[in-house]
Amino acid sequence: MCPVAIPKSDRTIDCQDLIYPGPILEAEKTLGTMTIGQVLEVITTDANTRPDLKTWAKRLNAEIVAITDETGGQYSFFVRKVAGAAAQPETSEKQDDERLFLIMLKTGFEYTPIVRSAFMYASLAAAMGFDTVVYCVQAGADTMVKSKIEELDQSTPGQPTILQRFSEARTMDVRVEVCEQTANVRGIGAEDLMEGVTLKGGAVLIDYAARAAGQLTF
Repeated sequence: MCPVAIPKSDRTIDCQDLIYPGPILEAEKTLGTMTIGQVLEVITTDANTRPDLKTWAKRLNAEIVAITDETGGQYSFFVRKVAGAAAQPETSEKQDDERLFLIMLKTGFEYTPIVRSAFMYASLAAAMGFDTVVYCVQAGADTMVKSKIEELDQSTPGQPTILQRFSEARTMDVRVEVCEQTANVRGIGAEDLMEGVTLKGGAVLIDYAARAAGQLTF
């Protein structure tokens, strides 16, 4: 693998003592004092900052120039201040805000009826024509791990299982996403997830919530 080319920076801030979202917040404040075209280097040790850099930069109409490899847990990202109006983050394939419906799932296997309900309502929203996304955080992320979904599902015999409700939702083109920061904390990798489930940074959830025509939390 070729080493990352290190760009010349106009300013550098050290955020090694800050945890997510601290490095992003400090970078945003510093960029506000810089001129168009200047490059800011942010030194950090927080792995949870990395997944949100692209979404954050697009919101500011900034450009991520480079992200270095980690050395001893430390890495840097370089962001350039760009002219023009702020761009919209690339968070979904569809951008019709009036038809976006958000379901946030934070409940895990400790109460499977709630998990099943989340996917049932997701299927219903999709059937009503909404571009529907189920975004999983906290214990909800565990329910999308393929090695756990059948083993830990406590559904009563004769009732639909989580897997059945999940499959119904996917058939209806419901997008299912897991918070990447949650996944990092819980030791969940992309390869551990059910087929069709993707990892998305936490900033994506904020964007969904701001744009959604409706939302439910389970």
